[in-house]
Amino acid sequence: MPSIEVDLCLFDLDGTIVSTTYAAEAVWRKFCSKYNVDPEELFKVSHGSRTSEMMARFFPNVDNTDNKAVKELEISIARNYLDLVTLIPGAKDLLLSLDINTTTKEKLPERKWAIVTSGSADLAFSWFSTILKEVGKPDVFITAFDVSRGKPDPEGYNKAQTDLTKILGMDPKSVRSVVFEDAPVGIKAGNAMGALTIGITSSYDKKVLFDAGADFVVSDLTEVVVAKNTKEGITIEIKNPLSKD
Repeated sequence: MPSIEVDLCLFDLDGTIVSTTYAAEAVWRKFCSKYNVDPEELFKVSHGSRTSEMMARFFPNVDNTDNKAVKELEISIARNYLDLVTLIPGAKDLLLSLDINTTTKEKLPERKWAIVTSGSADLAFSWFSTILKEVGKPDVFITAFDVSRGKPDPEGYNKAQTDLTKILGMDPKSVRSVVFEDAPVGIKAGNAMGALTIGITSSYDKKVLFDAGADFVVSDLTEVVVAKNTKEGITIEIKNPLSKD
């Protein structure tokens, strides 16, 4: 069973923590139908990308001033399709375990994990008041509106790592991070910022994730266990990692 030693855990959200594929596709199909756009062409590039980028590429004539079209489209996922949204298996338990010191069994004073999502703040935050209410929204939460460049650019992950090191008083030059992602663009972003990357096959086949550069690939987050979590660092064990073959 392979294990890794890290200081910080950085998570994508959609497809990594929360399974929103069916809900998002339902919203996009309705939107595409309204503007006579082929949804299958959009789905080839939309997963893991910012909605604003898809809006500009496929719907250039839609008024998206101040991201109003993006916000309306994304919030409709939570408002109208919540019944299609589920948690990735193991996600809640993994996040909760990262909040506990494994030696003292007490809750850590500061979280060592963050969310970096291509979604808007309204939608991303909403999951932590519904299906992730028990976990609660982390202090470091990077959304599409917090960066100028989306994945595969590492800007979002770099920002999250920088913010966490400041909160935790860590040396940014020596910090070790792992990125959890379900999309190739996210794996590439994690690699670009120098982190280890763990791919989850909730949206793409393992080959796609390995080809993007994933260090490890698992079927879901039940295969990721926090073996040690103290002020010295985090030891993560990866059960049943998928092989490249």
